[in-house]
Amino acid sequence: MPGIVKHAAIIAWLLGVSFVVNGTPAFAEQPAIEEILSVLGMNKAQINELAQRQPIVYDLSEGRSDEIAAGIAWYLPVPLAKVAGQLRTDDPNLLDVDVTAHGILMTHGKADALSPVVLPSEEIEALLDAEPGGQFNLSSDEIENFRTLKRIVNDTPDEAIRDAIGQRYRAMLFDRFEAYRRDGTYAIAPYARDNNQSVKPSVELDQAANASVILARYAPALHKAWINYPATLPPRTNEVFQWVEKNVQNRPAFILRHHVNHDWNGGELVLTREFYASHSYNASQWVTGCLAYRDGTVVFQQVRSYADQLSGVATDVRHLIGRKLLKNKMLKSFERLCGVLRHCH
Repeated sequence: MPGIVKHAAIIAWLLGVSFVVNGTPAFAEQPAIEEILSVLGMNKAQINELAQRQPIVYDLSEGRSDEIAAGIAWYLPVPLAKVAGQLRTDDPNLLDVDVTAHGILMTHGKADALSPVVLPSEEIEALLDAEPGGQFNLSSDEIENFRTLKRIVNDTPDEAIRDAIGQRYRAMLFDRFEAYRRDGTYAIAPYARDNNQSVKPSVELDQAANASVILARYAPALHKAWINYPATLPPRTNEVFQWVEKNVQNRPAFILRHHVNHDWNGGELVLTREFYASHSYNASQWVTGCLAYRDGTVVFQQVRSYADQLSGVATDVRHLIGRKLLKNKMLKSFERLCGVLRHCH
């Protein structure tokens, strides 16, 4: 049981619930908020409780044994414009409190944009001996590249080895970003696992995109572009690519994100796709929305994340613990949001 709890804790802890919303002060010809919340998966009792300014965290259906999913919604007695003004940022630190470093990725910047990514000596040593398995999320080619580099730098000073591995690692991250930017989820290299097995984040993220009922019903053009990225995004949509670093189980975890903001008839839809994570989980997707409601604002988010540790023995227990930890994480993020706004209680 301790091992199950640890795996579930890593998964839930890494699900950095990040709320980045560009809002506008009105929502033209919107469906009833209650209808939208129902489509999100909330029942009538939860919707009624939400109107009492209580955060509602609920389960989502999961389509795979390696998936964990949950949703959250809350009513804030704050005007939409003010909420959106606080949340209108590309800085993942605002509510993703586990982030220790971050930056923006652009194709013309090359791997220099990742210069702050510095691996500690123990991670470098582990990379030099990397093998298929769960310690790192690496493709077979990436593992072979590090093995080749080890042979080349074997007789060089330690500092030169660290520099060479660091440069190769940053180049690997940038190569994954470029591949995704050019060809979407199709181009995400699988992670090599034991016994000649592999994990395909591309399949997991495609499943997450197709599972988004809210996008399919209320933003079909955005949904189609999201599934078929790099298809052209619809009008009034902006995108940014980010890298973030988190300290997870005393190890640095580097994550590549695709972040899309879409003007949703006066509200806002924000899509975040984590198309690479260096260890502990495979990939994740967040769908966040912000709408005017009564005298304030409703914000909701759905998270779907995928990890090998969720499958196998005691999978039901792993899922149960993981969902509970994820919901606690979401509630803490809500309290942080209220603290930023200073008008939630």
